[in-house]
Amino acid sequence: MSGSEGAELGYAEALAELEGILAELERESVDVDHLVERVQRAAVLIRLCRGRISTARMEIETVVADLERASGGDDEPDPGPATARR
Repeated sequence: MSGSEGAELGYAEALAELEGILAELERESVDVDHLVERVQRAAVLIRLCRGRISTARMEIETVVADLERASGGDDEPDPGPATARR
């Protein structure tokens, strides 16, 4: 199996396949040769899911940073007139 196998899968599809593999592995009568194949496939899918999560996190951080820049980057609430009197 290559590291790029499954790259066309979406996160939800990869997760569903992982759940199916887990269900297979939880059965008591798993053939050892089949077990190795399924664990290798699971590793590919886990890497894919982690990559998708990492990409999504970076994209979200970029969007949030852009929004903060657009609003002046001031996350502090307006202090109001009470601090202006000092």
